[in-house]
Amino acid sequence: MGSEKERFITEQYVPTGEPLSQNDHTIVYKVKCMAQPGKPDGIMKMYRKKNLASLYTRLKQLNYSEWPHIYDVKYFDENTLIVEEYLSGHTLAELMNHNKAKGVTFSEEEAYDIMDKLCEAIEQLSKLQPPIIHHNLKPSNIFITSTGTVKLLDFIPAYSKKKKPFGSLLNLLGAIFHEMLTGNSPKNGKCTYKGRYEPVIHKCIEKNPDRQYASMQQLHEDLDYAKTHKPEAAPLQTVGIPYFLTYPFQGTILAFEWILLSFFYTKDDWNTMCLFVVIFLFHSVIFALRRHAFMKENKVWLSTARKAFPVLLLAALLAGLFWVISFFFI
Repeated sequence: MGSEKERFITEQYVPTGEPLSQNDHTIVYKVKCMAQPGKPDGIMKMYRKKNLASLYTRLKQLNYSEWPHIYDVKYFDENTLIVEEYLSGHTLAELMNHNKAKGVTFSEEEAYDIMDKLCEAIEQLSKLQPPIIHHNLKPSNIFITSTGTVKLLDFIPAYSKKKKPFGSLLNLLGAIFHEMLTGNSPKNGKCTYKGRYEPVIHKCIEKNPDRQYASMQQLHEDLDYAKTHKPEAAPLQTVGIPYFLTYPFQGTILAFEWILLSFFYTKDDWNTMCLFVVIFLFHSVIFALRRHAFMKENKVWLSTARKAFPVLLLAALLAGLFWVISFFFI
């Protein structure tokens, strides 16, 4: 008879092919679970030089829905063998990479659904006594099943060098949420997403612990609130804008140049007209760039309609001036 380890691998849980993945720390096989009723497919993971038997035995006994059902746990030769159910679906990392390849992002509804279930899973685990904290949370360890269930993969014990404070977990959740919605992580710790969940992301990635969420429950509540309440329209901020960047000042300059441009056009003075065309276009670009830089620096975000309205109004004014000058001078 073979050893217990040999029987475990060759008789109870039989690999069905080459490893699905492997590195210096783990090796993963798809197996046929001969020891389980109905002989279902499963996943066997071997963690090299790690004793995770105690943690995964507890996960097996709890048998919660927040992680794959665990069939068996063994510790052989300083390696931990874990057999769990075979899940149909994709990791969040795979879904993100697929979206990037297509040049799309998750919709707000899709991102909320994943984030809501992820927060619920983490919150439920934290309520256990003693609590279970996932110290290896990342998109590749978040699995979305074909039915839309969110499962957490690859738990590790709270080794001192791996243990992260709650603030770091919030930073990570905020970054994941941000990437689902924009396709990118927050740039230099700053949120570039603009939408109903912007305040939630800001509070997650906030570096000051006093301004972060105090609990996962608070995050979950704000997430639900943001889903059901439309974000307030950003107020049109004009206070503090230098006068030379205001629409009245810039519009006056451009209108005066347009009048001269139109006048020389009616007189068939093409050289002078072309000069004012260049001046008019140059000032238009400079004004637009300087306003954009000021708004971005001062975090003044306006809707597309509010950005377009003064431009359309100026265009209408210039068209009217051109008509008046053409009418009187031609």
